[in-house]
Amino acid sequence: MSTDETWANDTASFQFRLPRLPIAVAFPETKDDVASALGCARNASVKVSVLGRGHSFQGYSFGIPGNLVIDMGAFTELSFDDSTNQLTFGGGSNVGPTAKYVHDNFGRHFPHVRGSHVGLIGSSFGGGFGTTSRLLGIPSDNLVSVEYMLYNGTIVNAGLGSDLLWAAQGAGSNFGVALSATTKTYELPYNGAVSYSLAIGEVGTDTASAALLAIQKWVLDGQAPDTLSLRFSLSNFASAGFFYGPEADFDSAIAPLVESLQSISPAVNLTKTIMPTFWESELAATGSGMNLPTGGTLGGRASLVQSWTTTNQHPFTLTQAKALLDGYDSLNRTDITGSGFLDLWGGVSRNVADSDHAFAHGNNLWLVRVDGVGAGGVWPSDGVAYMQNLFKPFEDTLMKSAPLRSFVNYVNSELSVREWSSRLYGANYARLRKIKAAVDPTDLFSGFGLAIQTKRSGRS
Repeated sequence: MSTDETWANDTASFQFRLPRLPIAVAFPETKDDVASALGCARNASVKVSVLGRGHSFQGYSFGIPGNLVIDMGAFTELSFDDSTNQLTFGGGSNVGPTAKYVHDNFGRHFPHVRGSHVGLIGSSFGGGFGTTSRLLGIPSDNLVSVEYMLYNGTIVNAGLGSDLLWAAQGAGSNFGVALSATTKTYELPYNGAVSYSLAIGEVGTDTASAALLAIQKWVLDGQAPDTLSLRFSLSNFASAGFFYGPEADFDSAIAPLVESLQSISPAVNLTKTIMPTFWESELAATGSGMNLPTGGTLGGRASLVQSWTTTNQHPFTLTQAKALLDGYDSLNRTDITGSGFLDLWGGVSRNVADSDHAFAHGNNLWLVRVDGVGAGGVWPSDGVAYMQNLFKPFEDTLMKSAPLRSFVNYVNSELSVREWSSRLYGANYARLRKIKAAVDPTDLFSGFGLAIQTKRSGRS
């Protein structure tokens, strides 16, 4: 309760911009405790939010004021099935300790996000993206089952082929308390990696836009191996990533791109570091918390995140690339700083259709993320409008090619229901509404910004 001495710690969140005003926080240690908490919520006619590790950029872990928050921090049990090579993790598990458990004990890996303290349930339900996602798929693709406790305390297992697992792969917080989930694991892509950086020098947005399109052409021409990750920085226009394979193979793959970029900017500079083990690349990509029992610390900031995705069918035009880079370059305030990047997607997404999972991400090519961060942990009153206006020209150019798409984990919290449902789920939203109505008939799990709207809720 808010009168407890531990309240500030109990309601700690990565996102400072949005209020955290639950009516109470429950700390279940058993499944019976979870059922009791749900019973309290039903009796009090309040909504329920489920808290994993509190990293939601949109504050969804706490939801709307007055929710009962169920903190799943005690549910961290891990188990590995040798017969299927599948990993089951508790609803409170986070990336670092879980990835280390699988790596150290079984010599295997599962795709995860680039944050060692981040919760696995939330990041997987929201799509997730990491350095091996071009090769192995995103975390939500790899879920094979979710153990849910529903609104009435019933426990169900949403397995392959079920409507509920399909819905969980992009909208999983809508349907119950995730007690655990099971994911595929893989042999290590390569026992080592090449860590690289590809800089193009101090150039303007015209040159940087041309460089971005050169990278895109290299990818669309089939020259970028799935074993390579690439992140293009909006602040300095450099690309960086990992290649999971022999150094000679990396050199052969990257050479055509370097040559192409040199024709755009003679200052191109490729640097690389050979990492002798796969785990060293995990530490470099995801943080030193990968070796800590807690996965690291929560951290936090006051911020607004915005995201867009594009597909192989609708790659960036030069106009669109320039609008994105100009928008970011126009950020000029002392009370807001920016960060932003484009993650190269592509890879195995070529085999994914939008209808395969609730989150529509078939054939995605780029994932764009831009953050506005309030100075000193304080968000200015006009910050949302300012950041959205910076990138409206970019959105306008995107809409000339195709409907806007976004990314669940990085979705703009200020979008309307109509906007986010279209950008995240597209034609899948109608099916999601039916599943929501059947699985959560009292809308107990609807107290947050991405709640699937049903006829009961009165919104479309």
